Amino acid sequence: MHNALNRVQTTFGFFTTCAFTLAAIISLLSVIPIPSPSGSPSASVAVRNVQVVKGRAHYYTKKREEFAQVRFDLDADLSSLFTWNTKQLFVYVTVNYPSGGGDDATTNNKMSEAVIWDTIIPATSTPWSWQNLKQKYFPDKKNKPKKSKRESMSKQSKDLVKPGFISLKNQKPKYHVTDPSGIIAERANATLQVSWNVQPWVGALVWDKGFLGQRVGKWRAGKVGKSQVFRFPPRKGTTTSTTAAAKDQGQKTAPEAGSASPIVDV
Repeated sequence: MHNALNRVQTTFGFFTTCAFTLAAIISLLSVIPIPSPSGSPSASVAVRNVQVVKGRAHYYTKKREEFAQVRFDLDADLSSLFTWNTKQLFVYVTVNYPSGGGDDATTNNKMSEAVIWDTIIPATSTPWSWQNLKQKYFPDKKNKPKKSKRESMSKQSKDLVKPGFISLKNQKPKYHVTDPSGIIAERANATLQVSWNVQPWVGALVWDKGFLGQRVGKWRAGKVGKSQVFRFPPRKGTTTSTTAAAKDQGQKTAPEAGSASPIVDV
């Protein structure tokens, strides 16, 4: 007969194997996916305003350099990415521009990518979610004030809204656009790109540009979340020739700030 310790080890090993097998099945069903998504994600983004400023890009640096602030409009429907295994969705907007800074993008295949805005969209709670089960079987013992009828109805209405819809107008960026060279003005062939990352409860992360992303959530045709090409404006008080000469000679122009008129919309 086996002793108690051997029995505990055997039982623990059996349940561990079952847990890993169940996790593998869940991951596989999420990648196939089963059930198939009802639609495809779509997004449209447009540049509203671009400003090029020279100064300290953030609080923790003393270096003065050029940085850009890009305001944009965003309308996205990413509700099809939320499934039974989706924990949350990470959405971000990037500015893509040629690293060389030339007017012809074909002369430089290297692209710089800078994140200017991001957000996390959590999945709505379900009757079987951990928060609801915890509240049901292990309620908080502290006496909480009763909520009014209006507050409870407002909470219920929010729960009924399907997550994944984004509508932003003239959105201010969270982060500035900087370049290792310290010069960002008059960069051409720049675009805005919307990207997403699905973070499941169990399984691998899914990116929109990856192989799994093409299977789970391929962009809808014509709504791929990419803006029209735009150009970073020069700083106020500097001409195009002055800025070009500064780039060629490695010199810095006067530390003045300026703004650009609204750029073409999608």
